[in-house]
Amino acid sequence: MEELNLVTLIPYVFITTFTPGPNNISCAATAARWGLSRTWSYLFGITAGFFVLLALCGAFSGVLMAVLPWLERYMRWVGAAYILWLAYGIARSESHGEGESAGPLRGFAKGFALQFVNPKAILFGVTLYTAFLSPILARPVPVLISALLFAVIGFSSILTWAVFGLGIERFLQSPAHRKIMNGGFALLLVYTAAGVAGLI
Repeated sequence: MEELNLVTLIPYVFITTFTPGPNNISCAATAARWGLSRTWSYLFGITAGFFVLLALCGAFSGVLMAVLPWLERYMRWVGAAYILWLAYGIARSESHGEGESAGPLRGFAKGFALQFVNPKAILFGVTLYTAFLSPILARPVPVLISALLFAVIGFSSILTWAVFGLGIERFLQSPAHRKIMNGGFALLLVYTAAGVAGLI
């Protein structure tokens, strides 16, 4: 483990994990709309999916790096389309009644699936293991332990964003405020999608 460069690894992990992206923005919007108690399954779905994705990146990073130059363009467009779907879900959620029992963003399966069309998460995992953790790639146990550790860090990030969303819940009691906030979150996701697609 002495070969790992923690001075560059730690900033990369925390800056990449805590900056806005599909996971963080959608968690803030979901908690703001439905409250934290009804957001847990989505948070756990994201965390589980992120763990599986990181474990796969660690196990197959050599293959992924060989295939990624050919797949990257298509992966980005698929990811951008999914992120736009999330933005649409946030933007239209304002028009539904308070008693709505399910929303387009909530649920373990949706959080889990998001990881596999989330270019930020995929590129994070590939970069993490190829650029920073290559000394451990031949050892399955360290790869799994590192994937679990980084999934826990990811969970702390999405929980922080969800709490931020929860903190503005009172502000969102007003339909006008809710419409403005949902529109803001949706626009952030549209901006994210444009960046993912390489348009900006």
